[in-house]
Amino acid sequence: MRILIAGTGSGCGKTTASLLLMAVMKNRGLAVAPCKVGPDYIDPGFHALVCGCPSYNLDTFLMGKEAVESALCRGGDITVIEGVMGYYDGLDAELRASTWVLARQTATPVLLVLDASGGAASLAATALGFRKMKDDSGIAGVLVNRCAGESHYRRIREAVERYAGLPCVGYLTRRQALQLPSRHLGLIPACEQSGVLERIAEAAREAEKTLDVPAILEIAAAAPPVLPTLRNVQKEEEGKRGLRIGVARDEAFHFYYEANLDALRARGAELVFFSPLRDAALPEGLDALYIGGGFPEVFSGELSANRTMRESVRLALEGGLRCYAECGGLLYLTRELDGTPMVGFLPLAGRMTGKLQRFGYVTVKDRTGLSFHAHEFHHAVVIPEKEVPQAYTLEKASDPSRTWRCGYEKGGTLAAFAHVFFADKPAVMGRFFGL
Repeated sequence: MRILIAGTGSGCGKTTASLLLMAVMKNRGLAVAPCKVGPDYIDPGFHALVCGCPSYNLDTFLMGKEAVESALCRGGDITVIEGVMGYYDGLDAELRASTWVLARQTATPVLLVLDASGGAASLAATALGFRKMKDDSGIAGVLVNRCAGESHYRRIREAVERYAGLPCVGYLTRRQALQLPSRHLGLIPACEQSGVLERIAEAAREAEKTLDVPAILEIAAAAPPVLPTLRNVQKEEEGKRGLRIGVARDEAFHFYYEANLDALRARGAELVFFSPLRDAALPEGLDALYIGGGFPEVFSGELSANRTMRESVRLALEGGLRCYAECGGLLYLTRELDGTPMVGFLPLAGRMTGKLQRFGYVTVKDRTGLSFHAHEFHHAVVIPEKEVPQAYTLEKASDPSRTWRCGYEKGGTLAAFAHVFFADKPAVMGRFFGL
């Protein structure tokens, strides 16, 4: 079984609806396999908290078709997929990289989340527009969010079913809103919040009373099976020496695509997790280092205070240890971040700004001749204090005429703002880690 929760736009409540539906299904004894459309890292953290297993990203720009299929074939009784932005929002009017494209590519039935705030029968016009915009919309039902109560929902349901020809599968009330706090990159991650699972569990008990779970399960059961076709890279690399890769993972660094970690393991790597916030030094015997994105700016004081770890990282990189660092990882390797000392390996000064510096999909052209898709989303800039070679030329996916440089290289280290999905790109794994 498989179902996708899509929204009319950002802020309509699809994250709340997705989390509560996951919790409701789990309460019914179902093993839920969560997924997230798009490049987001934060929502999957909430999914994992609720479902008790990793959430996998599904992105038709970053990932090939085989990688998407592989992510959908992880077992479980039901796969619940949270969409991104509005259902048809993507790179352009062709709807590239939209939730609709993902739903069509995977033949996944869709529940459209409608925000009932300040409306009733008029919501039918919105539902009709979404259903009619594409002949193969894939929309199989409507879930109404922020209802005042049962009578409000009844009026909406009658109008949606009469004028839009879509069934309604229940509602969530304004009282069930999770009110998850946000900051500059979106929701504050689940790992930084206390009591969030209890709040979700309480709201899910209320949702059990207002969602038509049998109808939702019937829609999900209509999804055809997806068979994985991704090549087994582990067999292709049989006999290759296993590498120990240190992976920074704590509250400051946790932006990793789960499929990337799986792919490193599949190629024979042993992943050794460590905390730049709490551990005194790097694990011993490492062949490479992977420092993902996150929020080093939020934890800059604690990262700086851990002097032994900073020194351990700096000495290892100066000794030639291979390292790949993304976004927050890049900032950690700079000399300082807003005046707070960091590792000091890269002669760069990190600065947080009051606005987004880069946001959206890009194509990376690496100095080695590799070309691959990536995503940028950051408020930070880095200011060179001396010349540092740059390996990347990046093109804006929605406007290839816009280009810039990034990908700072020093010794065996490559650090850049771009987030890369490399699970289906063996050559990129080789470039980053020497696998």
